[in-house]
Amino acid sequence: MLFLFITLVLPYPEGKWLKGDVDLYNFWAKGLVKGIFPIDDSMWQYPPLAGVVFAIPQWLFGNALTGFIVFMIVIDLLILITLLIAGLNRFKFNSSSVSLNGLSGSWFWVLWPILMGPLALTRFDVVPTLFALLALIALSNKKIRPYLSGFLLGIGALVKLWPMLLFVVYPKKVMMKVSASFVTTLVLVVLFMSTWSVGFTNFLNNQTSRGLQVESIAATPFVLAKLLGANVEYPFRYGSLEVQAAFATEIGFLLNLFTLIVFIVLFVLNYQNKLNNLNLFDKALVIVMISIALSRVFSPQFWVWIGGLAALALINKETKLKKVIVLLSISAFLTQLLYPGQYVQLLSGEFFATLLQISRVTLFVWALVLGTKLLLKPTSGKVNEYV
Repeated sequence: MLFLFITLVLPYPEGKWLKGDVDLYNFWAKGLVKGIFPIDDSMWQYPPLAGVVFAIPQWLFGNALTGFIVFMIVIDLLILITLLIAGLNRFKFNSSSVSLNGLSGSWFWVLWPILMGPLALTRFDVVPTLFALLALIALSNKKIRPYLSGFLLGIGALVKLWPMLLFVVYPKKVMMKVSASFVTTLVLVVLFMSTWSVGFTNFLNNQTSRGLQVESIAATPFVLAKLLGANVEYPFRYGSLEVQAAFATEIGFLLNLFTLIVFIVLFVLNYQNKLNNLNLFDKALVIVMISIALSRVFSPQFWVWIGGLAALALINKETKLKKVIVLLSISAFLTQLLYPGQYVQLLSGEFFATLLQISRVTLFVWALVLGTKLLLKPTSGKVNEYV
């Protein structure tokens, strides 16, 4: 109710837009509770367990608008508790290695929604973020748990694909155990979904057919060109506004190819123990930043992932990403100013909205360059890869 009051009663810029996706989730949920996934719906682009996430509010409340927000608040609270426990446990065993007596990560997560805005609760990205954090923490305790980590990573990836990117930075010693658990989780869930539901693989075609989204980093030249009067259109396709202009399709294809190459190279380097300058939590944040930078899509809700991983990194006093996280925080705040309040103006090619987009992208790229340099920096020593 507080969220609805802030966005629908108080003068939050274009706050009514924020619940548009929740209405869509509510529409889908009516079929999902019966085991029917959206068929021939280009808006559906999510792995099978996302359907369970959308169905839960319908099961519990019978109304996804209120139920979904309450559910996301609960998940948000679980992330806070996870960060709090992780920080306090680290403080208990090694008080000199943490900031603010182990509370720095949880405090950062408390502040993060202020930077992001209420959008954080109208998308389901807190759910995969929770599982990604738990998977990383399972490798950072005194007794590492690779099988548990692989299971949690699998659940997260079946809600939204991005947690599987963290495989790239997992320590070599646990890679086989994590992989076995991850694959087993995928197989068991898919087998279960095949008996419970129909159409849960429909998201694959919609994912591969997406174009270059207007908010993406690679779309920035087109946004600038629009400001200068070029013929750039933004038709609505596959759940987002995509760039329609010369070479936009080719750039999207090249991004996919380059992403594959970059992540193969990073995986090999990490497997050969050549990415030793950063610990596991720091590497996880940088890897996700790289994936976002190379993606055809940079939706505002992606900041939930960044905020969660940044909070985890900040638990460790020795994190090397403090400047990176400051830049990301400013970029996240500019994103809130842009969406939803200035989004229509961005599509129209107006100056202030275009300036916001270019500024947030510039800050993100600056943070990315700093983080990537630290990731690839040769080192004679070796950090504790388990944190």
